[in-house]
Amino acid sequence: MLENIIAKIKNKIVIIKNPDGSQGTGIVLDSNGIIVTNSHVVAQNRIVKVETNEKKSYIGKVIGSNKQIDFAFILCDRLKLEDFPVLSKRENLLEGEDVVAIGHPHGYDFTVTQGIISTAKREIKGVHYIQTDVPINPGNSGGPLLDRNGEILGINTWIVMNAQNLSFAVPSDYLQTAYSSLLPYDKLVTGYYCPACGNLDEEKRKYCRKCGDDLQEDIIPPGFYENTGYCPSCRTQNEPANAYCRNCGVQLLSRKEDADSESRKLEEFKDKVIKCPGCGRENKGVKYCENCGATLIT
Repeated sequence: MLENIIAKIKNKIVIIKNPDGSQGTGIVLDSNGIIVTNSHVVAQNRIVKVETNEKKSYIGKVIGSNKQIDFAFILCDRLKLEDFPVLSKRENLLEGEDVVAIGHPHGYDFTVTQGIISTAKREIKGVHYIQTDVPINPGNSGGPLLDRNGEILGINTWIVMNAQNLSFAVPSDYLQTAYSSLLPYDKLVTGYYCPACGNLDEEKRKYCRKCGDDLQEDIIPPGFYENTGYCPSCRTQNEPANAYCRNCGVQLLSRKEDADSESRKLEEFKDKVIKCPGCGRENKGVKYCENCGATLIT
């Protein structure tokens, strides 16, 4: 029954949050923490926040995307789950068969909507989409479209505005081909993503080897890493509940008195320019370097 399928898959559906505050949906595919979502959900970001149904937050890194078809993969290697959904290999999708979408429309977390397949293969600008009448809203993007067996038929990607339930999903065959072509896990961990073309290089470079774009350092706003277990000092992903970084010992969670003290320090340094001892960038009024994440105010 659909309710049993939804209950089983629900904890694999995650919220994808960007540094600018925008968000979408993703679904975890395997035990390495690889997540599929839309390319337009991750936008130009290399780093995103991944929030689970249990309200735990992790930092994920984008490891590849296809902007034309509109899908992307994220690696969140500290997210350890079991019993993963299947990317469907069905070729006989039927108009009129029941489908379910799960996502986070307008910030309403983990919302289920139901409908039917309107057209099994709708070609638009050279891409074949699954057209449905499932109600889809902003925030649903990147969430799974499931059949009655709980298999992923595709990921919801866009709608026709000012129309009645004209929704489209990227079919799973596109996703399966790209997923099977990902670099080995150890290279995904160290690889460097190009937001311009969606390519993942095996090592960090100044310019993208595929498109030549300037691979500038990420600028992450203060507070983005809070409650994720991610250490901005040494860039180690810890469990969200860890009070201290397991690698370098930096304090990750603060007591109330520590937070009050930190607020006073930030107020004291709000107009002071501090040169980062790590990368040399000049920062103003922030605790961590906006370029490399090193601690500036202790």
